[in-house]
Amino acid sequence: MPWSSRVPDTIDALVDTFKTSPEFDGVTVWDGPELSKANPLEMLTVGFTGDDNDSDVETTTLAEGLASSPARETFTVRCAAAVLNGKADVRAARRRAYELLSGAGAVLARDPHLGHTVLRARLGAHTFKQAQTDRGAQAIVVFGIDVDAYTGR
Repeated sequence: MPWSSRVPDTIDALVDTFKTSPEFDGVTVWDGPELSKANPLEMLTVGFTGDDNDSDVETTTLAEGLASSPARETFTVRCAAAVLNGKADVRAARRRAYELLSGAGAVLARDPHLGHTVLRARLGAHTFKQAQTDRGAQAIVVFGIDVDAYTGR
């Protein structure tokens, strides 16, 4: 098999794991920029932040030791946890958005290898934004999942 990146397998594993995790019961989990007319009150996007000026994944690949294959690949998958509170309660929206971030951390702590897909996945840096909209208080935590893996051979 020729060289291959672990990014697609990792995003698939994250989406599948989050969709079946009890931490995200009742939360809409989207695989990247999905086309939908749904307006969920709580959602988690994997490999997509909604910001057109931001990349969804950043990757670095380096040779591992003296071998030509496999190479070591480190990357960050950007995700977003968003909450809309129709009662305009910004405190509740903010706390719930951070509960979703905590849920992602718990999922990764349970299986940092994502079912043998990667060497390690863990929460990375995050940013937070909140606003009052015509539909209520909105809180968004944009976070990275930092991954260490070997490329495919």
